[in-house]
Amino acid sequence: MVFRRSRLVALACGVVVLATVGACGTGDTADEQPPVEAVANPYLRGNTCTPDGLTDENVDPARRLTELSRTAGELLLVNGIVPGPDLAVDGQLTSSQAADRASTVPGDASIAEALWIAAPSPDTGLDPIRDTADYYAADAQHISTFEVTEQSLNRMLGPNWSSVIEVVEEFAGDGYEQYVEAVRDAPPMRASDAAAIRAQLRAAAVDAGLESQWETAQSIVPIYFQSCTSSSDAAGHDVDLSSSVLGEILAADAVGAAFAETIGPSDSTEPLALGLQIVLGTDPNSAGDSQLTKNYDPNEILSPEDVDLMEAEEPSLDGP
Repeated sequence: MVFRRSRLVALACGVVVLATVGACGTGDTADEQPPVEAVANPYLRGNTCTPDGLTDENVDPARRLTELSRTAGELLLVNGIVPGPDLAVDGQLTSSQAADRASTVPGDASIAEALWIAAPSPDTGLDPIRDTADYYAADAQHISTFEVTEQSLNRMLGPNWSSVIEVVEEFAGDGYEQYVEAVRDAPPMRASDAAAIRAQLRAAAVDAGLESQWETAQSIVPIYFQSCTSSSDAAGHDVDLSSSVLGEILAADAVGAAFAETIGPSDSTEPLALGLQIVLGTDPNSAGDSQLTKNYDPNEILSPEDVDLMEAEEPSLDGP
């Protein structure tokens, strides 16, 4: 399970501390205490949202994701697992935190989380309310033994899974904040009918019997952006929200195009992939096309349930 957007509460000497933890006891002076390290904010996702400084992209994705899962699972088994960081004491972790710490390639943690969520969990008969500790311990054990193969990637992300992973590596590789800045500074880059094209490609995926695979591939994008917007906020960084939302939509477009590259016509997949290519500079010749736009519908990044709720509360919500 994936948990985000809550606060770290560390308990030491009976008080809540958010930055540093002092020694317990009486009579000791500050000069006699060992150096105290700052407690890391639980929303910081250093291995997920910062630029890629490693070379593990050359490692087979299935092997990378298997090793990530095993390392994350071991972290959870050793430290303990909690459903949210506000419940953590004594170094317990959420599965999102463990995924980030175990990741060696930006974006991999979000891919792994999407796979963990989509994969059927072992039927333990446990109830998350009644048997909370045992339930999450079983979840940690499941993650620690989670094996990713090319066959399972095909089963969970569709036949073009390698292209989907490549797209995630592309938009995550330079770092979340750097990507958002690139979106902000880029010329108009999105086809005006991109939302309709993505809907058509989703329909093609459904017709091909790949609906669950499409949804799992698409879910990688909000997992990544929710993690990284929270991480930037926790770090106190100002990120242009409009550009972040547009960047998320462009990423979802590109993932959709990659997913459907063998089931959708090229006159649909190519325009859908174009926006991300322009932002990343991989197709600069298309920049400046008068038919392209930076307009978007913010509801595009919401689930159908959230769209219904949003429209009921604010039916006139528009993009910039």
